[in-house]
Amino acid sequence: MSFQGTIEANCLSCTDGFDAPIWSFVHGGKDALLRDQAKAMECNLLLCPSCGAAFVPEAAWIYYEPDDEILAFIFPMSYKDEEVKWRDKMKADFAAMREALGDHLPVGHEPEVFFGPEGLAQLLESEDWRRDERDVMAFFAHDLKLSIYKASPAWARAHGAPSWLPYTGKVPTRDSVIAGITKIVAVNDRLTAWSDYLAKLEKDPAAVLPPAAMAAN
Repeated sequence: MSFQGTIEANCLSCTDGFDAPIWSFVHGGKDALLRDQAKAMECNLLLCPSCGAAFVPEAAWIYYEPDDEILAFIFPMSYKDEEVKWRDKMKADFAAMREALGDHLPVGHEPEVFFGPEGLAQLLESEDWRRDERDVMAFFAHDLKLSIYKASPAWARAHGAPSWLPYTGKVPTRDSVIAGITKIVAVNDRLTAWSDYLAKLEKDPAAVLPPAAMAAN
């Protein structure tokens, strides 16, 4: 569920003040419209009732999308000058969220920090691209009668790897994943995320399977 509050906003053009509703917590996994607004950098975009100017107020908010393990604190760009202060505040707020939400916030789900809306917009755009790639891979995996191991999306982003890994047989192991990816790239060499990850696995004999995706709530 997303949460909205009211602030006193001051127009950046005419400086008039007015009460305005803004989102303080956006659950992008449950509200597609708000997710689209965040991706378009239009979340919390206000229109001044006096002069009609559009602007984003100086207010921080949180974006959450558990399926892709995204938790992001979005601060106004002006806060960048005091980045250490606001990162410390994020850590304190995150600890309070964990205590309040318990099992509803996956353990180890570390937040991103962005100053201004651009970083989150780029992240969501990238995740949409990765989803499209996963769908294509899953189509071929089904055709080849392969199973799919769903790794942690946060881990995959951090390591430049795909989060869905095809595997042969009944149990996902390093060897069965290598066999599954080999079959996938043999029929579609444009799935470069998987061919690149296959090369990393083959280069490092000690590499093990990434952590599994955390349960989303």
